[in-house]
Amino acid sequence: MQHTNQLDAAFISGKKRDKKERSDPNSYDYSSYFANIKKYFDESHIIAANIETTFPPPPFAGYPAFRSPKSLAEECFKSGINLFFAANNHSADAGTKGLKGTIEIYDSLGVDYTGIYESGEDEELLSPLLIEKEGFRIIFLNYTYGTNGIATPVPYIIKRLSEEEINRDIETAKKSLPDLICAAVHWGEEYSLTPSGNQIKWEKFLYSKGVDIIIGSHPHVPQNIAIYRDSTGTVKNITAYSLGNAISNMTAQNTRIAIMLGVTITRDTSGKIVISEPEKHLIWTARPSHSNKNYGILHIEDYLSNIEVTGKHNEHDLIIRYYNKFNK
Repeated sequence: MQHTNQLDAAFISGKKRDKKERSDPNSYDYSSYFANIKKYFDESHIIAANIETTFPPPPFAGYPAFRSPKSLAEECFKSGINLFFAANNHSADAGTKGLKGTIEIYDSLGVDYTGIYESGEDEELLSPLLIEKEGFRIIFLNYTYGTNGIATPVPYIIKRLSEEEINRDIETAKKSLPDLICAAVHWGEEYSLTPSGNQIKWEKFLYSKGVDIIIGSHPHVPQNIAIYRDSTGTVKNITAYSLGNAISNMTAQNTRIAIMLGVTITRDTSGKIVISEPEKHLIWTARPSHSNKNYGILHIEDYLSNIEVTGKHNEHDLIIRYYNKFNK
């Protein structure tokens, strides 16, 4: 996410604080955001993130209608994020200009994205998203429960969480013979640490249609990771009901700690897909301090192991308390 305080912190020191400079996307520096976790990106083939903002022309703004400089998207990509989930409740915040600018920057970067499209024709051409890596074929789907009451401007498409959409997408997806289907879903109740009945309902529906892994967002706090196994004890499905906020300026309880989820897939000797036990990395949003002028993400175990990382170390006791709470 990208709140006003984050825009202010990212504004490059030394730039004139006038409208002209504030309107220049290159006047914002996000290089600190992923510096502490880039090594985990470097070890992975697909690094996906829910991008809960838009990238229209200036002026830029934070909550409630997010409008971010394209330099944020560029830094995400430069750091290693190579799959953007774009369907969430803020996708329509900047209307036509926001959707147009967001799609344009993703296309210019050559990065994979899913969840939003320029038109029905583009959706038909580009969805469902199939990514081929290391001999594996993976389908990625992305849906949101809504867009805060803002209508999707015609002819753009923001993928909605509906049985009709899911049925159509999965029917199409199966024609490409994927090894795995992953659904990123924007759902649930904000600030709730437990999944809602609505989340459970959609989880059951998605699995009944052939989805293998579900990655959830929207509650802004971490929720449980459910692992479902077959009769032999082998992992069959994984649901991360909510990963929480990777980075934001939210202040509500539990909104500064999140999960970075790692999943490995392999093949057994018969060629059957094997899903690994998920790796749960707890991360923390570090705020600007006297030693670090911008926001960043701490990998908590790295920080507690005294691996050199940057961050707001005077929050040591708070980080430990949250780590102990969510490490359960």
